[in-house]
This record gives sequence, structure tokens and C-alpha cells, in this order.
Amino acid sequence: MTGKKEFYVIRRGGAPFSPPPPPPPPLGMEFPIHCTSSPHISDMSDRTLQVVVASFACGFVAGWQANCMRRKFLDWRKKRLQDKLSETLKKLDLA
Repeated sequence: MTGKKEFYVIRRGGAPFSPPPPPPPPLGMEFPIHCTSSPHISDMSDRTLQVVVASFACGFVAGWQANCMRRKFLDWRKKRLQDKLSETLKKLDLA
């Protein structure tokens, strides 16, 4: 042996066999999963960069608006509940 340990599994018949080979990569996959080179921003085209920036901006604005609407709703609910509480306290004081 050359220093590597080889593992064999014994079948019922007693004949050793090596583990099955790994499955082939999915179709259309050009690079291995553990790729050493990573994509850089300089590799992106101008159109792709515009799409990415526009998508981010749309998501940012939509999130901002959603948060503003949520804050308005919470303020409205707080005021409504405080008004109900004050009405209930007045009724209890009168009773």
C-alpha cells in the first residue's frame, strides 16, 4: 500500500468491492460545485448591474413603505385602544 487506506465492504458472497463512483454532475453545470474562482463585479455586464441595482432599489423602497404603513397602523391601534380604555374607565367611575 502507498499510505492511503482503502476501504472495502464485504458482500454476502465474500467478494470485496469498492464504493460506487460519485453521481455525475447535473446537466448544464459548467463548473464544479467547489469552484476556486469566484465571480467578480467586473465580470458583470452593465445591463446586469443595472438590473441588480434596480431590483435592490425597488425592494428597499417597498420595504420602507411597508414599514411606514406598519408604524401608522400601530399608532392608530394604540390610540384606539387608549380611547377604549379611557371610555371603560369613565364607565367604571360612573357605576
